[in-house]
Amino acid sequence: MPSARRMGPESAKTRAQLVEAAAQILRDEGHAALTARRLAERVGLKRQIVHYYFRTIEDLLLAVARREGDDFQRRFSEAIQTPEPLKSILDLVVDATAMTYEFVALALRRKPIAEEMRRMVEKLRKDETEALARYLECQGIEPKIPPLVVSFVMRSVAQSMAVEASIGVSSGHAQTRKFVEDWLRAFAEKGELPADRSGAFEEMQHSPGPRTSWTDLPAH
Repeated sequence: MPSARRMGPESAKTRAQLVEAAAQILRDEGHAALTARRLAERVGLKRQIVHYYFRTIEDLLLAVARREGDDFQRRFSEAIQTPEPLKSILDLVVDATAMTYEFVALALRRKPIAEEMRRMVEKLRKDETEALARYLECQGIEPKIPPLVVSFVMRSVAQSMAVEASIGVSSGHAQTRKFVEDWLRAFAEKGELPADRSGAFEEMQHSPGPRTSWTDLPAH
């Protein structure tokens, strides 16, 4: 029976260097550019060194995903301690989106990546929700909106804006971000939506001419 191939230790500095370089390639060039040869060239090592630490590119991708997840958890813990924690978390989610979508694309074709992404997203959502709930409890606030909903909406808006920005689309981003930041600030202070934000919608509804649906809005 053939013996298992010897692999490099997970705690090795060289392994960590390879994972960091792989993450940078994913950010700069996308997952299609990540090969053992490209990675070896990036760090100035022989290609055999990459295979010593990772049996396959998929193993390398999983290591990068776990590293990114751990890094996000650390930065999230710092963000929740800032004077405006929800705004800081929103900034953090926007910053992390590019890498997230690289892994989503990979997850569509690689089952192990999909399983790791599902585990990470569920854990992050649970941790975010619990952290928001603890923050409100420490402030003596009884939220009228479930922290789980706030976490989901905040992440969804941030990811949508980041994806559009990556292809050069920015229409509506500044207004949406201002609205969301006001919404998050009110939630952090009182656990509810800001009372005066409904005015913007009422103004649109009472503008000249009947507008009963989105199809009644003027075409551009």
